[in-house]
Amino acid sequence: MMTFQPFWEMMRQRNITTYMLEHEYHFNKSVIYRLKHNSNVTLDTVEKICSVFHCKVEDVILYVEQEEEVQP
Repeated sequence: MMTFQPFWEMMRQRNITTYMLEHEYHFNKSVIYRLKHNSNVTLDTVEKICSVFHCKVEDVILYVEQEEEVQP
C-alpha cells in the first residue's frame, strides 16, 4: 500500500495547512482529498509537490507492505 504519511509529516514540520496547500500553493481540493485518503494521484502531482516544496519523492510517498489475508 502507498501512503502519503511522509508528505503530511513534512507539512507539519513546515507548518503548512491544507488551506495553504489550496490557496497559496494552488493545489486542487480533489488532489488534497486524495492525498489525505492515500488514494491514487498521478506522477505529475508527485512531481509538482517535489518541485514546490523542494523535496524528494521519498519525502512524499512511502510503500508499506501489507500482510496477506489467509483464507480458511
